[in-house]
Amino acid sequence: MSKVVVKLDTRKFQAPSQSDIDAAKQFILQREENARMLEGKIDEALADAAEKIVIICYRYDVDPQKLYIASGFNEQMMNEIAEVMDALEEEILGLIQEYATRSTKDRERINALLLWMASLGRGNRKLRDTLEGYLYKFMKDLEAAIAALRFAETTMTDAVTKVKSNLHTIYTMPEVMATFKNASEFAATYIQSRGVQKGGVGLSNNGSTNVTNMARLTLQMVWMRSHRIDMEENGAAGFYVLRGSNYPCDYCDSKVGFHPMTDIEDFPPFHGHCCCYVVPIFTITDII
Repeated sequence: MSKVVVKLDTRKFQAPSQSDIDAAKQFILQREENARMLEGKIDEALADAAEKIVIICYRYDVDPQKLYIASGFNEQMMNEIAEVMDALEEEILGLIQEYATRSTKDRERINALLLWMASLGRGNRKLRDTLEGYLYKFMKDLEAAIAALRFAETTMTDAVTKVKSNLHTIYTMPEVMATFKNASEFAATYIQSRGVQKGGVGLSNNGSTNVTNMARLTLQMVWMRSHRIDMEENGAAGFYVLRGSNYPCDYCDSKVGFHPMTDIEDFPPFHGHCCCYVVPIFTITDII
C-alpha cells in the first residue's frame, strides 16, 4: 500500500506507524467487501420475491389496466403477496444484521450495535419502518412492471426474466415506458405518475435501489461505530481522517486531518459511498 503522510503536532501526539495506517485501510477494504456481499444477497432476495409476485399476479389473471396491489384489491391474491413481502422484510433485516456486525466477534458488542442499528432509519423513523417503506415502493414498482408486461401480452416466463433483470431499472423497461402514453387508463400507481415518486427527494424512483443503498449505509455506519468504540476503549486521544478514494468530494476533503474523539460528526462515513478511513491517534503520555 502507498505511503501516506500524516501531519501532527508530534510534541503532543505519537505519529502513527505505516502499519497503523495500512491496518486502517484494510478495515475499510473489509467493510466494503462485506457491503458488496450484502448488496448481492439482498438483490437475490429481491429477485426471488419479484419472481413469486409475478407468478401470483399472472395466476390470478387480473386485467392489467385494473391491477392495483393494495389492501382491498382481490383479498386472496393480496394475502399471498403480503406473505411474500413479510418474509422478504425479515430476510433483508436478518442479512443487514449479519453483515453489519461482522467487524467484531464480541457478543456483548454485537448486541449493543444491533440495538443502536435499530434506530438508524430515514428522518425520525426506525430502521424497520424505513425498510418497510422502501419495500412497499418495491412492491408498487412490481405492480407497474407486471401491469405493463401483461398489457404487452408478455408470457409469464418472459415476464419473470424481464422483471428480475430490471430490478433497479423498472421505469426504463420498454413495456413500462409504453404505458406512460396512456397512463390515465391504468390503475397502477407508478404508471399513472409515469414513474415519478412524489416527495422522494434524495431517493431513487426504484424501491429496490433504496433498499440496497440503505443496507450499504447502515452497514458502513455500524462498522464505523464499532471501529470508534475500539479506539475509545484503547484510550485514543483522537483520530486522523484520510481519503480512501480518488473520487472528487469537497466535503470529504474538508474532513481530512486530526480530530479529537469528541468530534462525533467528523467520524466517517460522510455519505453512502464514503471510503474515508480513520487512524487512531494517541498522546505522547499515553504511549509512555
